[in-house]
Amino acid sequence: MLYNQKMTTSNNESRKLLASKNASVTNPRLVVLGLLLNENRPLTIEQITKLLEGQIAQSTLYRVINDLINFSLVSEFTTPENTMVVELRNNDQHHHHIFCQSCGSINDIELSSELENSLSKEVSDIGKQLSITINDHSLELFGICKPCEVRV
Repeated sequence: MLYNQKMTTSNNESRKLLASKNASVTNPRLVVLGLLLNENRPLTIEQITKLLEGQIAQSTLYRVINDLINFSLVSEFTTPENTMVVELRNNDQHHHHIFCQSCGSINDIELSSELENSLSKEVSDIGKQLSITINDHSLELFGICKPCEVRV
């Protein structure tokens, strides 16, 4: 697909996502959503800033991301190094992450339904034992990706 076609497609999809939440359509929101749609992976603020190449001021970027989180279009999590990461929220698909401890890359992973069910039951049991209502859980795996292994 040509770059302009890809941008038009992501722009249209971004507009649909904002409309689905009755959120006003602004250029910064379209730019950030378009980037997240095109990249289709978790990104740090630093990565987003680099990929946007100055299209949006840093303060605007943080404000837009906060808005998208509040609209439940984007979810955030923190890396082991306490770096904020954002990704498009997919309400139909619960997933976890694996981190490369060398280059910092982050990949989504899905567990088998059997393991996810067992993990959910265990989380629920922990909540009952500690009298805490647990709203969500995540599993983080750490390792070294193949490209980094080759470099070592």
